[in-house]
Amino acid sequence: MGLIRMLVLGVAVGWVAVTVRRLFHEPPLPVLHPSPWWGPGKPQPEEATITQFKINVSQKDVDDLQQRLALPLRLTPVLEGANFTYGFNADTLTRIVDYWRRKYNWRQREAQLNNYPHFKTKIEGLDIHFLRAKGERGVRHGVKVVPLLLLHGWPGSFVEFYSILPLLTMPQHGSKVVFEVICPSVPGYGFSQGSTKKGLGRMQVAQILMKLMRRLGYEQFYVQGGDWGSGIVTNMAIMYPQNILGVHVNFLIQNDMRSLLKMLAGSVLPSRLFGDTEKHYIYPLSQFFSVMMQESGYFHIQATKPDTIGNAVNQSPVALAAYILEKFSTGTNLANTNQPDGGLLRTDFPITLDSMLDNICIYWFTGSFTTSVRFYAENIPLTSKDIDKYVTHVIPCRVPAGLAMFAHDLLSLPETIAASKYHDIVTYRKSEAEEHLYHLTAESSSHIRDARKEKDMINLYDDMFVHENNYDYDKYLPDALLYMVGSACCQKPHGMDKIFMYL
Repeated sequence: MGLIRMLVLGVAVGWVAVTVRRLFHEPPLPVLHPSPWWGPGKPQPEEATITQFKINVSQKDVDDLQQRLALPLRLTPVLEGANFTYGFNADTLTRIVDYWRRKYNWRQREAQLNNYPHFKTKIEGLDIHFLRAKGERGVRHGVKVVPLLLLHGWPGSFVEFYSILPLLTMPQHGSKVVFEVICPSVPGYGFSQGSTKKGLGRMQVAQILMKLMRRLGYEQFYVQGGDWGSGIVTNMAIMYPQNILGVHVNFLIQNDMRSLLKMLAGSVLPSRLFGDTEKHYIYPLSQFFSVMMQESGYFHIQATKPDTIGNAVNQSPVALAAYILEKFSTGTNLANTNQPDGGLLRTDFPITLDSMLDNICIYWFTGSFTTSVRFYAENIPLTSKDIDKYVTHVIPCRVPAGLAMFAHDLLSLPETIAASKYHDIVTYRKSEAEEHLYHLTAESSSHIRDARKEKDMINLYDDMFVHENNYDYDKYLPDALLYMVGSACCQKPHGMDKIFMYL
């Protein structure tokens, strides 16, 4: 009987060991087709031509928008005291549509959007749109001009970056770096053509954007992304570490086993694993998961039935505005659900209404809403057959990384958890600004706060340049192990915390 127990125990231990090894095993990088064809029909010979592009919406389309906005609204009266807790408030939607009809001027906004040169080029069968803002050269001795790719997510667009482009391309006080900025539209968003075939996810877009940068003559460059852009540029850093000098993201979501285990362990001993300022990011977990469930309904429908919601919303500019602006409201600050206008019409809201309508008009005039939400379905594994969509989630990013969190983000991860994915965190900052849509905010009335945020962003990149010349090796596991041993010898309590951070 004792022998049988030992055998059973041995089998159980072996099974656990194999399971743990599989959970923590780093899979190889996926091998993508080097020249897939996402355009219509069969593959065609591809030219590397780059053509200048000007935003010039036809008067017919502008008139059509105005006619649709002029239609009587069919809205359901608001529940008493509901504010934005049931979704977009009908009274607020009426006020916004009235502003859109009477005061918003697309032609003026279009002219402003054309202040920077735009281009298109065909890659893997798709027309890829991008704007290019050149850094000012020779303005001051010792200023270095380097390439930077800025990438948006959903429900954003290239419009997000207009307010910070001058700050990135002109020398700022205390900085010796300016950027040559490339802002592409993600395939299926805005003026970038959507795929006609299934399977265009983050890894595939990362390959397209790498080809774009090489076509522009950039073999090495920096990347910044928010929302889906965060996932795409992180994939670029994972897939092309020799090309990406540094990655900066202002939105984090991690689903790997290490992060999950740290999250669960932190719920038991948060003070041992996280600083006082970090504990409230995701704890208590019951509140964290409650918020995620409450605010992720759109995510589920877009990941499962994108064409249903896409075809419905694409029929009406009012529907489009309600659907997208609700995300700007709750995504900027969840407390806005308790405001009658969702915070959108407050004078201190960090994004101007004109800027938000610019973004909505890009979706409307390009008819890209459906192709944009399909990106969710192409990136979320719903069955075991889709697991390849998930593989880079469990491969760490070893490129020097800067991470920016925001006080009212729906999801803010402590640095300890972020370190499971980003193994070389150069800088991690928590801003009091609102949400990862912050790129749009420089036009708001809070000019001082916005200038500080944008200066912080430049400082983050400066930190990366300093990092190139003064490599911080204690970010890596061997030195973390030495730190743990040394701390144990000196009876310092934080040694285990540091090694746990970089597991």
